[in-house]
Amino acid sequence: MSLLDTKIEYSFKNKDLLELSLTHKSYSQQNNERMEYLGDSLLNFVIADSIFSKFTDLSEGKMTQFRASLVSREVLNEIAKERGLEKFIKVGKGEILEGNSILGNTLEALVGAIYLDGGFDDALQVINFLFLERINLLETSTDLKDAKSKLQEYLQKTRGTLPVYHMLTEGDKKANKKFTVSCDLNNSDLQVLAQGETRKKAEIEAAQIMLEKLKEKDEQTD
Repeated sequence: MSLLDTKIEYSFKNKDLLELSLTHKSYSQQNNERMEYLGDSLLNFVIADSIFSKFTDLSEGKMTQFRASLVSREVLNEIAKERGLEKFIKVGKGEILEGNSILGNTLEALVGAIYLDGGFDDALQVINFLFLERINLLETSTDLKDAKSKLQEYLQKTRGTLPVYHMLTEGDKKANKKFTVSCDLNNSDLQVLAQGETRKKAEIEAAQIMLEKLKEKDEQTD
């Protein structure tokens, strides 16, 4: 078995499928985008089925939250990093693997390639291997709302207003430059700044800081 085979516990019979699954569109016109589509569909189904089987009394909304959390860009990127996928991906000159979804997309393509190479049962086995620990860590009481959702709910409950986000500087992956955003409250002088590898991450970080400031302020006035 190759090093990558060992990391994903699967040995490809057709090595051409493996190579194609690791080829980004910046590297070649023959790339992994179609496999990514297939792998994305497989992941969503298998994860949904696992959650449905594990949590027999969970509502549709909560199951959807669980599935979305497990197949998010952040988690897919994390798993790809854990498997050392960045050592095998073929990207074009000047393309980097930080601050984007290339790693996670490649993981999806790899799952699609495994399905094409060995069939559904092999793809199922690999997906379970990659995600089982994270699925087992889920609990019915787990709160999967991100800081933006929590801040919005807190503001609506305590002040009847909504936060406003402004992008101050745009990230540049080639220059390793992060996104900078502000989070402001209407009719208030409260403002916080935060940075992140993506605009979404920067906004979530800003929301978390704002939420902590508001709770601290409210506790002092109680």
